[in-house]
Amino acid sequence: MKRLTGPMAFVIAIAATGALAHSGAVGIVLERMTGMTVLRDLMRDLSPMMQGSAPYDAIQVSEAGYVIAKHAGETMLTLFPNGSLEGVTYAKPNIWTEWDEFSALAEELRVNAEALAKAAPNGLETTMAYTSSTQPDTMAMPKKPEADPSQEIAKLMGYAAPQTAQFAPAMTAIKPATARTAVTKIGAGKIFERITGTCSDCHSRFRKGRS
Repeated sequence: MKRLTGPMAFVIAIAATGALAHSGAVGIVLERMTGMTVLRDLMRDLSPMMQGSAPYDAIQVSEAGYVIAKHAGETMLTLFPNGSLEGVTYAKPNIWTEWDEFSALAEELRVNAEALAKAAPNGLETTMAYTSSTQPDTMAMPKKPEADPSQEIAKLMGYAAPQTAQFAPAMTAIKPATARTAVTKIGAGKIFERITGTCSDCHSRFRKGRS
């Protein structure tokens, strides 16, 4: 039988935990189980949109991204105090022996979730094309470039083109043509894949499977 891999496999895996009964879980263990259930439900709700089987809702995607980010990073780490394995828990002991790796995945989830929230208005598809235009510059004085939201997202995700030095144009009526290069859009679908990959990696390393 062919095993599912990647985002789809992860979504199915976390959906399967929906039947998890929290009987026996108390205190911080119950609190983190509740937090993980929130993340599971958000990923389940976003999955049909990311697969194109449900209408894309930018507002819902953005809100989900911010909620995921709120549960990730330092917030997630506080739910795993050293040795908290009492009662019903699927946490592995190596969370604390490999704390740096666990922390890095929690922070990676936060960064990607915030990127998803910001990229939601770009739509589902990823457009990694670099666009360039060459046209004469007829302005006597240089204009300050406007902030490009998509460029800010590109910087966050590591795709931003390097900035070039700014030079004042010569004081002539028609000046030499200038080339402009910029990243257009980063689609929410690609960032969602990164989030599912991070969660899948974390589960495979730090979560015990169900018997």
